[in-house]
Parts: sequence; C-alpha cells; structure tokens
Amino acid sequence: MSSLFGSLSIALRALLAQQGALATTTNNIANVNTPGYARQRPVLREEAPVFYGSVLFGTGVSLESIESIRDRILELRLDQETQQQGRLEAYLGATQQIENLFNEAQGIGLEGVMSRFFASLEALTANPTSLPLRQAVLTAADDLAAAFRSAARNLVTLQTNLNKDIEQAVGEVNQLTADIAELNRQISALEGAGQEASALLDRRQVLVRRLSELIDIASIDANGTSLTITTTRGTALVVAERSLPLETASDPATGMLRIVSQGSDITASITGGRIGGVLAARDQAAPAALADLDDLAAALRNALNAQHRAGFDLTGTAGGDLFVPFVPSGGSNARAAASFAVVLTDPAELAASSDGAPGNNDNLRALAALRDQALVSGQTPLDFYAGLVFRVGNDVMNASSELEAEELILRQLANQRSAISGVSLDEEAVNLLRYQRAFEAAARVVTAVNELSEVAINFGRY
Repeated sequence: MSSLFGSLSIALRALLAQQGALATTTNNIANVNTPGYARQRPVLREEAPVFYGSVLFGTGVSLESIESIRDRILELRLDQETQQQGRLEAYLGATQQIENLFNEAQGIGLEGVMSRFFASLEALTANPTSLPLRQAVLTAADDLAAAFRSAARNLVTLQTNLNKDIEQAVGEVNQLTADIAELNRQISALEGAGQEASALLDRRQVLVRRLSELIDIASIDANGTSLTITTTRGTALVVAERSLPLETASDPATGMLRIVSQGSDITASITGGRIGGVLAARDQAAPAALADLDDLAAALRNALNAQHRAGFDLTGTAGGDLFVPFVPSGGSNARAAASFAVVLTDPAELAASSDGAPGNNDNLRALAALRDQALVSGQTPLDFYAGLVFRVGNDVMNASSELEAEELILRQLANQRSAISGVSLDEEAVNLLRYQRAFEAAARVVTAVNELSEVAINFGRY
C-alpha cells in the first residue's frame, strides 16, 4: 500500500467519501424548509490500516453511513402535546358554537324572550280585558316557545354535525395508519438490504405527527425500522406492516356514532386528538347544555300551566294549560325544550282573573311573579339560564386558555427540535466548503500520482 497505486486507491476512496458528504450537505440545504425533515450527517470512517514490512500504513477513508439527527424522546413529546392541541382545538371550536347559540349580545338566546314574556304579563295587568294586550301575551308566549325549540334543535344539529366530523376523522386515521404500515414495509426492506432509509423515516414521522393530531396514540419503535402504534389505552392501530382500521357504528339508543376496533367499542377510551375533543363536545358539553335547557323548559312550562289553571278567562271559565303540558319520562326532562309549544290561540281564554271577574288581574300578577320564584334547582328561571350561559362561556374560556398554553409548549418543543434536527444554513455552508476542499485535495493527489506514474513508466524506458 506504500506504492503509487496504493496512494491512488486512498485518493479515490477519499473522492468518493467527500462526494457523498457533499451530496448529504446539498440535500440538507435543499430541505431546509421541508416540514418534518431531520438533517443528515455523513459518518466518515477510517479504513483499517495494513502493515508493509514493519511499517503500518493507513488505507484511507470511506463513507460508512448517513445518519439522521433525531431526538426520539423529543419526538414523542411533540406527538403527545400535538394530541392535546388537537383535542383542545376541536373542543374549543364545538363549545364556541354552543356559546353562539346563547349569544344575548347578538339577540340570540332566551333571556330576552323570557323577559319580554313576563313583561307582557305585567303590561296586561293594567287592563286585563284588553284583547290587544292579551294577544301580545300569546305572541310573547309563542316567541318563548319558539326560542326554546330553536335552541334545542340547534344543539341537536350541532351533535349531528360533530357526528359527521367523527366519521370523517376515523377515515383519515385509517388512511394514515395504512400509509404508515406501508412505510414500515419499505423501511424494513431498505434497511434489511443495508440501504439508507432516512427519507422514509422522515415521511413516516410526519404521518405519525398528523395521526397524533387526530387521536391519542402511543408508538413503539422496534429496532428503529418497524413502528408499532396503539391508542394510549392499548388498541392496536399499526403492527409492523399491517394496519388495523377503525370502524364506526351507530348507537341504536342515541343515533350517535361509536368507534369500533376489531369488534370492540373503544369510544370511551379515546381522550386525545381531534376525535377526543369532538367526542367530549358531542357526548358531554352539548348534552349538558341541552339537559339544562330541558330542565328550564320543563320547570317553566309546568309552573306557568299550574298557575294558569288556577285562574279564570274573560267568560269566567276556569283556565286550562297555557303551554302543552310536559310529563317527564323515567325521571328525565329530555325533549322538554324541543316540544315547547303554546296551547291557547284565543286571547279571551287567557286566565287573568283569580275570582272570575273580567277586570280582576290577580292571576296575572301571580303568573308574572313566577319570574322571581325559585322554579329550577332552587333558582329563578332567569338566574338558572344565566348559570347555563356562564357554564358554557366558562368552558370556552378554559379551553381557550388551555389551548394557548398548549401552543406555547408546542412552540418551545418545536424550537428544541429545530435546534437538534433542523438545518442551519450557516453550518451547512461551512460543511460545504470543508468537504469541497477535501475533495479538491484528494483530486490533486490523484493528479500527482498520475504524473508520478507517468514519470516512473517513462523512466523505465531509458
């Protein structure tokens, strides 16, 4: 190896090694803005030296491998925090829609119509026999009933829309898990053949991050090639080269979609990602608001009906129900708001009197006084409704605050990842110059060896 041909061999190895290092640096520069890209680093290895006589000679350098710079623990943290961000974004979006259904500032909600209804009763007390004022009470009652029905209908519509979001998200999960399983196969095949799979590893990590936006996941990296992915509760999604798709099935009792894996209902176990946030809004936030709305509607209807039946109309006939009566089923007030409707159509049938005299307004006063009585859970109707609005608004505020904190954490983690795996153009510019100089030097060695070889060959002719 001390011969000219040995030196030429060393120079050729150096050319190939520096060429590979230059290609790696060029690839880093090209992907400086590529999402999910982890910068690569050439690993140069000194070749095994050999003895020539009693002297040990080096045999040059080779490009052993190209490694991607990743922090596995940091990637896992990013996946976990991305799950929380996805859940909070979905939950916040849904609760903001609920909040908009009770936006009193924009004239949407129940406070205004309840106040106007009780105000119409008080206005009628000044002239109990006035048919126009009596008609105003019935109109206000219709408005009140319509507002309850509208709010209930909108909440049910919101749940239906969230149901569709779940179906769409499950389809996205299945597509991503199928793609990850295929990448597992390709990565295993490449690395099994001793080839570099960094580009596929980057692509798989991007897909895993997108998957974590949709659902809470845990991943197990088997020997750095095959990635096994499960939900945080252990439901398998990807095992080596096989994906296990999720399914949706309608609940016969509620009509809501359930998420099924291999025949098992896993809906309750999903708590993260966009699906977790949508489920929390669909199965908790919206039903809670609807239940409060039903409780208010049932209490208000029954109290007004009971007081109306205690009075007499313009003809002295005992009053009947003002609103369609509501009978709870199984101890639940479900659909009390959705079925809210006015019974009376004739203003003369409004029971204003408490003794049958047409000019008496005592029953009207009693009806109007219900506004300030504890009818629902020990609260007045308006106070109970204010509590409902506060709880919805508080949910929105808490979710918004948590999301802001989560986004801050994600930015910090992303900055840490960028410092470790991101591409620095300044650093790559230095590497480019370093490998270029090494390549040029090796090329000069080849030129020098070539010239010396010619001299040696020509010297032998004389």
